[in-house]
Amino acid sequence: MDIRIEPSKLNGKIQAQPSKSDAHRKIICASLAKGESLVDNVILSEDIEATMRGMESAGCKYDCLRSSGFPGRIKLAVRGIGNMARMHRKVDCGESGSTLRFLSMIFAALGGETSFTGKGSLPVRPMDGALELYSRHGIEYRIPGNGMNLPLEISGRLSGNEFHVDASVTSQFLSGLLMALPAAGISGTVYADGYGESTGYVEMTIDAMNHHGVCVHGGNPFEIPGNEGFMPRKLAIEGDWSNASYFLAMNAMGSDILIEGLSDDSRQPDRSGAGMIGKISMGAEIEADVSQCPDLMPALAVVAAASSGVTHITGGRRLRVKESDRIKSVLAGLLALGADASELDDGMVIRGGKPIYGGTVDSFNDHRIAMAFSSLCQAAKGDIIIKGAECVSKSYPGFFEDLRKMGGRIV
Repeated sequence: MDIRIEPSKLNGKIQAQPSKSDAHRKIICASLAKGESLVDNVILSEDIEATMRGMESAGCKYDCLRSSGFPGRIKLAVRGIGNMARMHRKVDCGESGSTLRFLSMIFAALGGETSFTGKGSLPVRPMDGALELYSRHGIEYRIPGNGMNLPLEISGRLSGNEFHVDASVTSQFLSGLLMALPAAGISGTVYADGYGESTGYVEMTIDAMNHHGVCVHGGNPFEIPGNEGFMPRKLAIEGDWSNASYFLAMNAMGSDILIEGLSDDSRQPDRSGAGMIGKISMGAEIEADVSQCPDLMPALAVVAAASSGVTHITGGRRLRVKESDRIKSVLAGLLALGADASELDDGMVIRGGKPIYGGTVDSFNDHRIAMAFSSLCQAAKGDIIIKGAECVSKSYPGFFEDLRKMGGRIV
């Protein structure tokens, strides 16, 4: 669907969305525990439902309960599988890269046969980190080839106790392997090749594992002790700093939105967004390095376009292989609305000070593109049309309704 957003300033209060990154990890850890866990503050976005479907294919059971204190949210009662997963699994990942990358490691470690499917851009997103590991550690796999990595079929069980995983393109295979080994009762040492970006997401994984009684020692190499399976726990999903970045961007452009439910102590890398958005909005010439927080780039870019300074966004090479090539997608949207921007190999340069006109922005079926350009209604001189706006349901199904509640004029 296409939506039209008229220029408007927003005012009001909003409860931060549950962190999708935190939810994937905590729900997976609970699903791998033997016994029942309670996971509060959950919203069933498309990506989270994909992970739940994947774990259900291995025998996990979920019940949706009333949340304790989080309006519009649910509490999940999770009856985990321990290390007794079903041996034949069919996993529909939807468009969730996190689901595919985490579970492709976990089910390889648990053993048996698994087939993975997906849609959108997911079949062409990089899977080399998993396939190389499979080849070295006794997993047979089959993919279509010709640039297509789905459907993926795997069989066997990871062998060995020393593992090297490529973390140069994404840290998700590393996170998946760290969760996989204790789930399967495998002790070992994990070396992350090319590790250096998005380290905060790996820290989130280790933190979720710690909550469930599994200790990871060291940091590249990572040591996984034996006989430390996941324990059932009661916990809640953190508020999401990534989705909050769009409301922080709106505030930087003149809105007055109070965002509740964010933790200043969070390990989420996108917690840095508040400071980066503030610096960009001051109008100086700055460099914004997003190597540790690539999901912030769309929000930073729209603030930069509405500011009076020059912003160099760098460190975003991983953005080329997200739901869209986010560097090209953001650049196309900025140019469509009259901004002055140019592309870099790992980011872009945005020269502020030009009027932001109305126009049509293609979301490229990427939720972060749709939400970022929606926030420019604060600064635009005309209506903004977002094509394919329904993609926000991937992470934030109620995004446009929340905008309306705070005065956004959306048709």
